[in-house]
Amino acid sequence: MQCMEIWGGNHAIDKNFTAPGLDIYVHSKPFADSVVGGGDIYYLTSCASGRISRLMLADVCGHGEAASQLAIALRDLMRTNVNKISQRQFVEGMNREFGNVSEVSGFATAVVATFFEPKRSLAISVAGHPYPIYYSAQQNKWVHLDPAESDKALGNLPLGIYDESDYPGRKITTEVGDMFLLYSDAFIESVNNDKRILGIKGLVELLNHRSFETPTQIIPYLLEQIGSLADGNLKDDDATLILGAITETKVRMRDNIIAPFRLLGKVNDATGTDGQGS
Repeated sequence: MQCMEIWGGNHAIDKNFTAPGLDIYVHSKPFADSVVGGGDIYYLTSCASGRISRLMLADVCGHGEAASQLAIALRDLMRTNVNKISQRQFVEGMNREFGNVSEVSGFATAVVATFFEPKRSLAISVAGHPYPIYYSAQQNKWVHLDPAESDKALGNLPLGIYDESDYPGRKITTEVGDMFLLYSDAFIESVNNDKRILGIKGLVELLNHRSFETPTQIIPYLLEQIGSLADGNLKDDDATLILGAITETKVRMRDNIIAPFRLLGKVNDATGTDGQGS
């Protein structure tokens, strides 16, 4: 990712990115290989210095043109908030945006993760979406990040349901080697060999079933394993994974120096005018 850049959309993609302190891996496949885009919308942004990296995955009730229009609206919101460490204003803006178009799009779930490199902190907010799955390098174990105690039922509604919904966040101090996984519901609604829903527990078990030499192995492994359990798995819905891996890299001094000048310019749009990732 370049500083002051936004990338993403709702089309098929397999792509890797490098940001200060974070490597990012994105896989998305729309339902029925739709050329107009699926209902999973994904975006990544990097701030003027590269210190703030933000990842978003929204699972929209619907596909096609309506989802593509929402992808453009979310792109604009992400771009507006690219230099803000706090993601609360962005999540509240998403809720308002979906409320405005709810007659067209229904509702959506979403998860937003913001990584702040100087402190290696990871902030997570969810709106009706499952919390990410997290890998602790120290414990050598994947776990589901249970909701914080402050996440009341009314505070974790899908987007576009209730105007005054509050989406509380959770913050984690990460270590080099840690990883986190954002996923759409196609992965947890897939079935196992016994035709039972895999669920979050099953996804975590798959991840803990083997060791990975590099993060690049994780997404292909999940696609192969889950896809082989039953014929319809990962085919009957949009399927998106976003993996973040914490690294030792730092913000470059040059980027810190140039950052105030970048703030005077525009955010580089690497999405394309239709919201398609490139």
